[in-house]
Amino acid sequence: MDDLPETAELLVFVAVVEGRSLSKAAKDLGLPRSTVGRRLQRLEERLGVRLLKRSTRKQSLTDAGTEFFQHARGAVESLTRARAALTQPSDRVQGRVRLSVPTGMAASLGGALAAFAALHPAVLLEVDASNQHVDMSHFDVAFRAGSSNEEPNLISRKVRTSPVRAVASPEYLQRAGTPRKVADLRKHDCLTPFVRGESPRRQWPRLRGASVPVRARFASNDMYLLASMARAGLGIALMPLTLIEVELRARTLVTVLPKQIGMEATIHLVFRDRELMTPAVRSLIEHLARDSSRVPQLGVV
Repeated sequence: MDDLPETAELLVFVAVVEGRSLSKAAKDLGLPRSTVGRRLQRLEERLGVRLLKRSTRKQSLTDAGTEFFQHARGAVESLTRARAALTQPSDRVQGRVRLSVPTGMAASLGGALAAFAALHPAVLLEVDASNQHVDMSHFDVAFRAGSSNEEPNLISRKVRTSPVRAVASPEYLQRAGTPRKVADLRKHDCLTPFVRGESPRRQWPRLRGASVPVRARFASNDMYLLASMARAGLGIALMPLTLIEVELRARTLVTVLPKQIGMEATIHLVFRDRELMTPAVRSLIEHLARDSSRVPQLGVV
């Protein structure tokens, strides 16, 4: 290709995508917004394709932009590491690490992240709590539940598993009756989590496979809110047991059909190619995976 993109244009493009706006990119790069716009336009002219769909409020990638971003970001990261290697030891742990975590486990992850921050004071940790299935182009590491091979371009490392069961308050069961078989759940008010943070789970898993339809009385992507509703006697909730250990010991919540309803939710750390990984990202992954007791049990199912 005769007319290769300039480094300044790649930096602007990556900053716009990561910042989700020209204004944010301009602020991060310390440039006028007009300069950011011109460099982005020149890049598209060099490539002969539209990289971004522009609107008054946000920028979104075109299909060509999505493909090009993966390569552009890798090039920018390589240049950043090359420049850093001239002024500091190559294994120094510093810089920014962007971490995505499910909402339900964010607060309980504080201890593990505080320990990492104490070990590596030159690292800036940016933690985004969301139950949405996030775009990994905006993150270095993410906690995810379920299958480890949903995206073949990502590396997945199993951290631990979490038992998920149906629970209810004794008061609710006394009032509505205790289910004796799986089919009985259809007669009960169920408090259900969201699937991937997107829609209520209307089929609850059975331990031996398959699932059972339930009648959702209440749904939330916040597991602590579901636990609160269950304690209040609103219905039967599907919960990670380790989030409600205190309630189980105090018997303010009890398991329902524990040998029939539920699953073992697997928690994975997900990240991109190790060759593109900074020492800071690698250190965080090793820190969390080395001692799985530092990682709280999953807060979404």
